[in-house]
Amino acid sequence: MKISKLYLLHLRNDEHFQFHTDIIRLIYRHSPQALKIEKQFEEYLKLYKREDEGIKKINKSALTAKIQEADKARDKIWSSMVKINDAALNHFAPEVVQAAKRLKILFDTYGNIAKKPQKEQSAATHNILQELKGKYAADTATVGLEPWVKELAARNEAFGKLMRSRFEEKAAKSDINVKEARVLLDEAYRGIIERISALMLLEGGKEYEQFVRGLNVIVEHYAATLARRVKKK
Repeated sequence: MKISKLYLLHLRNDEHFQFHTDIIRLIYRHSPQALKIEKQFEEYLKLYKREDEGIKKINKSALTAKIQEADKARDKIWSSMVKINDAALNHFAPEVVQAAKRLKILFDTYGNIAKKPQKEQSAATHNILQELKGKYAADTATVGLEPWVKELAARNEAFGKLMRSRFEEKAAKSDINVKEARVLLDEAYRGIIERISALMLLEGGKEYEQFVRGLNVIVEHYAATLARRVKKK
């Protein structure tokens, strides 16, 4: 009985990792000791874990979506503040109109900070908050923007915390090269297959035949996945 071949290079990272996961489960089911591949299997597992770490490195951070949401929430507060101040320019009370005019000059100076790159936006938001809480504190109160200033400060800080968390996350991630990890794992897999093929010729036995049948089912499954992908192109 021959072992079916699979072009592992053509598998995507998640498929590649899952293929080897399925192979490992099959080996455990038949026992590496019974298959006489204990040493090879031990090395295979080490390289499997290495690829796992490498894939985790390149997977999209779960923080990304939260950062985007926090950025949008911050933008919404800023946009609302500008709109409220624009409306105050038509207020019936002269003192409110004058305060709104002074704030408009400040807002125009900074421009639409919501359109700035995230890092620049954080810095610009921090700076304008200092102005609104300091030199323009009275005007901010007159127009009724004090609660909005507090909310903008809170959301800017929340965004900053998420960014710091992502920096820490990146620093903690592995520096494993997935492409290289895949090559090494595939070599270890082929070493196991070659040994089992040789043992089948020398010793035969139902254990090897059953293992190869199970292996071929797995290989054919992934081969079919690759065939369907090519057909779609």
